[in-house]
Amino acid sequence: MSRFEALSVPNVDSLRIELHPPQRLKLDGRITSQEPGKVLGGFFRQVHDAAIEAKLTAFELDVTELKFVNSSSIRLFLDWAGWVKANMPNGYKLRILTTRKFTWQKTSFVAITSLAAGAVEVQVAD
Repeated sequence: MSRFEALSVPNVDSLRIELHPPQRLKLDGRITSQEPGKVLGGFFRQVHDAAIEAKLTAFELDVTELKFVNSSSIRLFLDWAGWVKANMPNGYKLRILTTRKFTWQKTSFVAITSLAAGAVEVQVAD
């Protein structure tokens, strides 16, 4: 059994999480919790660790249907980018699939890619 198969997707109000092993995670809805790291931070770390263990070269995070995240939630993506960067050059590249529909995505993810240059790339789906 791979580490991906052992992962338990958390239940988060107003957010649908779809894990498509071994290299894709889709988020749909909103992240509005005051402390999103308590549930999602650990899950994202488990996904990251599973990607490292599987020796993936790329992992896709699809946020095209993630309509809103509060400021506390941006930290989740910064942390993930940091984990990926810390494992370069032997780790995987985090590919974040975004949309132009939600303005917050452009500003937030462009900043994250600049902080984790070479480890994270953003692709606009539309």
